[in-house]
Amino acid sequence: MRESDSSWADMHKAGAALHGQSVSGASRVGKHCLYSSLCGLLLHRGIAAAEADLFLLAGSMNAEYEGELRPFGPGTFGDQLRRITASGGPAIRVEAWDPQDSDPHKLVKVLHSGYGTMLHVSSAALTYHEIYVINRARGHVIELHGLDAESGDVHVSDSFLLDSSGQAFQYTGTARLDDLLGGILDYAWLALPPAALSPARMYQACALHIRDYLTGRSDEPRFRKGDAAYRAFIADFQLLSGMNDQEFRHHCGEIYYQLRIGTALTLADYLHDYALLHEDTLGAEVRLIADRAKELYAGWHRLNLLIYKTGLQLDRRRVPAIINRANELADQQYRLLEGLLPLVEHASQHE
Repeated sequence: MRESDSSWADMHKAGAALHGQSVSGASRVGKHCLYSSLCGLLLHRGIAAAEADLFLLAGSMNAEYEGELRPFGPGTFGDQLRRITASGGPAIRVEAWDPQDSDPHKLVKVLHSGYGTMLHVSSAALTYHEIYVINRARGHVIELHGLDAESGDVHVSDSFLLDSSGQAFQYTGTARLDDLLGGILDYAWLALPPAALSPARMYQACALHIRDYLTGRSDEPRFRKGDAAYRAFIADFQLLSGMNDQEFRHHCGEIYYQLRIGTALTLADYLHDYALLHEDTLGAEVRLIADRAKELYAGWHRLNLLIYKTGLQLDRRRVPAIINRANELADQQYRLLEGLLPLVEHASQHE
């Protein structure tokens, strides 16, 4: 028997009750695992937040890059969530998981005492779908709604499950506790009852993050951020030409993935949504922002498919043209955010 078995049982019951709440959101499919999962937690607490708002609130447009084709993305799971809290969003606590820890007590505790829980896990631990088992392991975010140590079941919601065709759908059901414990990287929870986002605070944060993007401001010397990160990442595509076949194919695949999830394509998609969501406040001009974001998404999508195809075909001759086109799209992206900035600045002063 564990210490304080009665409280352990109570925590299990709390988790089961939370799982009952999760069923109501079963048809929700998102555009990014972190923001979709956070929207799910907020929705269970009666707060209807938009993924695009949370993405911009986190400043996740400011992708960071260290160089040498190392990972290019919006920062760590914890950093993105902490930026949301610092920008006026819900109070979120984040803790790293000890990979040697096989005791679910900490998860049960936050299920019992928090207001919604997310897990950042290695996708290899998500054995409820074969797509995670057969593909390379990557970080992924899911909602945790309940845990039953006796049966070994964990009740989860995965609202950004990409199948082999790239289409997203939602899984709401059980996962194996033993599998999950072997793959948890971080866990996060809403530490206080969430409230609706303040429009003025949200516009202020958005304006600040856009200015950071345009200036390339970075508070971490080893990383370039924002527009500067995009330019450096694109410039390093030239490194592809000197790679052997295996390295070339691998890095083309990684560039494809990193542009698709969390950076260029995600940013264009969310900018389109953000413009339409806030048209009444930002004014008729924002409709042009939405149209340009749609065009930008299509441009990045076409280029990204070419990058993937280039890797499969080992066609190094395309690399200079890919670099030129990527820089053109980065120019479009810069002008798009430059055009959005005065609109959100004005809204922040009048809300």
